[in-house]
Amino acid sequence: MNQILLYDFLTLMNDKNWNKADLAKYSGIHISDISRVFNNKKPLSLHYLDAITKAFGLEEGHFYSSYTQLCFNQNRYLDKRRSVAFIYKCAINGFNKELDFIVSEMLEEKSKTIRTKNLQNLYEIAEKLFAEGKEQEALPLYEIIIHHMPDQTAEEVAISYFRKYYLNRLTKDGPSTLVHVLEYVSYMPDDFQELTILWITATYYMLKQWDKVLHYAKRLEKMAKNEKHFGYALVYQGFALNRLSNSIDEVLEIIAEYGKLNDFFAEAAIGNRYVTLLDFGELHYVDEYYNWIKDRVDLYVGIPRIIESYVKLGRLEDAAELIKIHENLIIEMANSSNLYKQQLYLDFGYAQSLLKCEKKNYIEGLTDLISVARRVKNAGIIEKFKLCLLAIWHYRDFLTDQLNEEYIHMLSDDKSQMSNMYVMSP
Repeated sequence: MNQILLYDFLTLMNDKNWNKADLAKYSGIHISDISRVFNNKKPLSLHYLDAITKAFGLEEGHFYSSYTQLCFNQNRYLDKRRSVAFIYKCAINGFNKELDFIVSEMLEEKSKTIRTKNLQNLYEIAEKLFAEGKEQEALPLYEIIIHHMPDQTAEEVAISYFRKYYLNRLTKDGPSTLVHVLEYVSYMPDDFQELTILWITATYYMLKQWDKVLHYAKRLEKMAKNEKHFGYALVYQGFALNRLSNSIDEVLEIIAEYGKLNDFFAEAAIGNRYVTLLDFGELHYVDEYYNWIKDRVDLYVGIPRIIESYVKLGRLEDAAELIKIHENLIIEMANSSNLYKQQLYLDFGYAQSLLKCEKKNYIEGLTDLISVARRVKNAGIIEKFKLCLLAIWHYRDFLTDQLNEEYIHMLSDDKSQMSNMYVMSP
């Protein structure tokens, strides 16, 4: 233990009129361990430091600035046991000053071998944070590994690029992170290569860029060793061909192929077959689709398409009744923090706008259409944006001067930063 910490502890003990036995009592640390720590015969662990801090009635992290020195051994090499726990704790609790100090010391290490080992330890911490859902806390650590790992072909660098891409894939930084991750795919372990291509495919699926979905889905099909990844490769090909192909048989053939893989994909194939039939204009399947999906937990996925199908069939009262029956589910979609549900709610907004216009509630329907158009434009979902424009043009005779002004303003808006959208978890 360094002299600064020892002095601070002794001062506080003197203020409280404590001896070592009192400190042991209130900290829950055995007195023999207290004595050994004070006599530099036992390292002061972060766990002990937090316990002593709590015993003194101080906030966690009060002594962290002094503890940074204890993360290094006598030869000034980073001590893995203490530093890993300390860096993790600083990262999740926002002790940025202390974290920056440790990292700067790591990067100033002249030995390439030791610096590499330190960064490998940092990578392990980043992976632990990522696995625990603390993704934003992990991202700065991945950045450090990317920029400072001596061997830029190391798999830690390649995987860090993938993690950075995953976290930024649907932001304004998405395109640049995609370029880097594609450059480093070959340096990843095989399982990460598959995972990377799968998420790239899923990203383009959410953005409705079907040519790219098809390209990467075919690439995934060729490389996939994981049955689940192979199944998703076929699923995404089916989604893409649904938009790109003029042949419904081609799409249904792919659906039938992945429907044979296992029970999970067999169930997915049933729903996707109905979706394909509806998208190719076979709208008489809409009731059959609704009966299949209405009692499923993923009913929200089908609601927008079913409403739109009813509107196209002129079954306006059925569409309105469906919205009424599932009002709570629609409200849940609107308020959900799940970004995939948020996108589906935009699809619902589009379908409901068409319903309002067909029921001659033109002002409200066109107002909603312009709002949906603006949101999907800003999200980079060009396919849905074009559909909104076509719908607005169809009902253009009912645009008021104010709505026409809003429409023109929406068209002239610069494309803002792409919204974060959820990509269906494979």
